[in-house]
Amino acid sequence: MPKPQAAKAGFLRTVRTVAWGLLGVRGHKVHEHDTPALSPLQVLITALIFMLVFVIALVTLAINISRQ
Repeated sequence: MPKPQAAKAGFLRTVRTVAWGLLGVRGHKVHEHDTPALSPLQVLITALIFMLVFVIALVTLAINISRQ
């Protein structure tokens, strides 16, 4: 008999997980609850998108400051 698979995490749950992880304030109990449902590929893609947005925001801020 096959094992029941954990339900896949939704997009918003993945975004929340990555956001808290990037800030470094993620709780241990929440981590244990979310980990089985998260796909490593989902987490990787979401983290890369977050980092890309962060870098673009910093570059935009630096350009705007240097123009003044």
